[in-house]
Amino acid sequence: MLSLRIISALLGIPLLIWLIYQGGIWLTIALFLLVVIGTGELAEMLKKKDNQPLILPVLAGEFVFIFGAWLKWENWFSLGLGLCFLLLIIYLFSKFPNISVTQLSLSFFILIYVGWTLTHLILLRNLPRGDLLLFFLFTVIWSTDTGAYFSGRFLGKKKLAEKISPNKTREGAVGGLLLSILTVLIFNYYFTLFNVPTIVFLCLIISVIGQIGDLLESSFKRILGVKDSGNIIPGHGGMLDRFDSTITTAPVLFYLILFLDKMG
Repeated sequence: MLSLRIISALLGIPLLIWLIYQGGIWLTIALFLLVVIGTGELAEMLKKKDNQPLILPVLAGEFVFIFGAWLKWENWFSLGLGLCFLLLIIYLFSKFPNISVTQLSLSFFILIYVGWTLTHLILLRNLPRGDLLLFFLFTVIWSTDTGAYFSGRFLGKKKLAEKISPNKTREGAVGGLLLSILTVLIFNYYFTLFNVPTIVFLCLIISVIGQIGDLLESSFKRILGVKDSGNIIPGHGGMLDRFDSTITTAPVLFYLILFLDKMG
């Protein structure tokens, strides 16, 4: 399993770095494909409990989210949400009464959990030095995952959230946090994205929120009775398994950057 994870990382990380560096339409198309796959994975997971979200309205809203953000539309969120809502109303009337409130609610949930959150990768890339902001984000996520994996494996004794993810330990969480700080300090030494107190503060927040995102997706899988969200990435599972931390951290980093800019 570890060898598959390493091979997948060696292939996937250079591609992600290239997409971030290029930005523009290449990153936008790649992100939309990622969101489409993630949406499909979550929909399949929900089917395990006889929940059938309406995918077409969700994908339409996500398309507007991502490409609207790339085009820097100020109202990208309202337009995407409105389009999804309109299509859901059409479904409601056309399929009535063979449609449930659960279907409508889950469709909105997927739109926000997958589409809205990951659209913030485009919003981050649009900011000044946006490529470095995304490199910083993934540096924190990857180093946290690596530190948590190895420290948990060799030092882990106390369970972090046993009912949700039995293999995660408190020692692993701390190890991930410490390695992310060390890695980010090295990153900032070469690229000088922020001053040291700010970069450490952002790293702490992102590392913790990323681990919460991991537990959040694990809780969904536990409730729905699945081991992985998919099998598209050897050794990692599905797209949601690989980007679960990104889902929670991308919006947090974006709004933290805006807050810091306003604070001067």
